[in-house]
Amino acid sequence: MQTLGILGVGHLASYTVKGLRNGGDQRRVILSPRGQATAKMLEQECQCEIATDNQSVIDQADIVLLSVRPAGLDSLLQGLTFRPGQIVVSVIAGLTLEQLNQYSNLQSTTLVRALPSASAEVNSGPVPLFPANDAVEALFDTLGQAVPLTSESLFDVALSHACLHGWSYFLVQQLIDWSTAQGMDESTARKMVAHSIGSAIDFGEARPELSYGEIGRSIATEGTFTLMGQQHIAAENGYQAWAEAMQAVLDKTKL
Repeated sequence: MQTLGILGVGHLASYTVKGLRNGGDQRRVILSPRGQATAKMLEQECQCEIATDNQSVIDQADIVLLSVRPAGLDSLLQGLTFRPGQIVVSVIAGLTLEQLNQYSNLQSTTLVRALPSASAEVNSGPVPLFPANDAVEALFDTLGQAVPLTSESLFDVALSHACLHGWSYFLVQQLIDWSTAQGMDESTARKMVAHSIGSAIDFGEARPELSYGEIGRSIATEGTFTLMGQQHIAAENGYQAWAEAMQAVLDKTKL
């Protein structure tokens, strides 16, 4: 099994490593000394190694994960040497392959973009990647569902989906808060909201021959409370606002 090296040990590295271990992946994982507190935690809880420096991570790894903020990439890569053809996976949101290839020490590597979400820690959710790469796909399939994309422009669309993942927590919390305001205890409200939404996804995925719209319309029929609420949300631009937010993210990636 190929060794994974991680440059930049923050939140994303944490849920990536935890997801690998939770999914039964026991490959060797070598961490950069950057982010000492998180690196120490992963060393103790997830059987990782902390390298003496970033070059040592690269020298020992088959796959290298770049996991820093865009502003930190210049200083991270300074003076580092990668092997020709070495797989380098960037999980740095917003940086294109063209931008990554501007770094001379990355030009001979095999570059892949990927974007796991926080739910990777519990082995759930899509992990978009571009271009397709068997080794990277096998790595991220452990974290959820690797989704190879056919173009980098679609990867930018997938970035909007990653934001959708984050926004969903706020929607769920708002509905929980409304429920508790009606007198429901928080634990019950959490179960009701989470399972109402989760079960809709479960049912929709069990019926792939139907679109989600078709399923919704079969439930929100004339005279039902479901239709009444659906019409209210639509009239208040509730559905469209989400699509507009995703478009705003996509537009930002093109600036």
